[in-house]
Amino acid sequence: MADTHNVFMPHRHEDDHHVQRLKAELEARGVVVRDASITSDKPNLAKSPEYIRSEILAPGIRNAGKIIVIVTPDTTNHAWVDWEVAYAARFPDKKIIGVWAPGSDGCPVPQELEKHGHDMVTWDIDKIIASMSGDTHWERPDGAPRPAPAMSRVGC
Repeated sequence: MADTHNVFMPHRHEDDHHVQRLKAELEARGVVVRDASITSDKPNLAKSPEYIRSEILAPGIRNAGKIIVIVTPDTTNHAWVDWEVAYAARFPDKKIIGVWAPGSDGCPVPQELEKHGHDMVTWDIDKIIASMSGDTHWERPDGAPRPAPAMSRVGC
């Protein structure tokens, strides 16, 4: 029987291809992904930031059990990614997982992910699935261990 996960993937729109690739790789391994992320194939056409937060992003984040942050050089200091992660952190039932995208060597972890993340893993589908299933990993983009940051909350 397939493993099903409701997810929301904070990312830069320029990184949509990483979201599509991750979903395809997970599904190829039998993981069913119900994704509420805003991507180019499910665009957000609203203009009001408050409407976007309250009516588009918030429901998707609240309904997701896993928040998978695609980390690239463009993700750092991106206001929407930071808001999405900070909002998800308000709910103790959300597991926030950072995934280093290919080519992300040397880029910093987004501030809110560093503050609230439960895991930080390389683009290794086995490690991503293990994190989604409850394991905890803290890695650099090259897969070397990194110290877990001091967290403001602890997942169950």
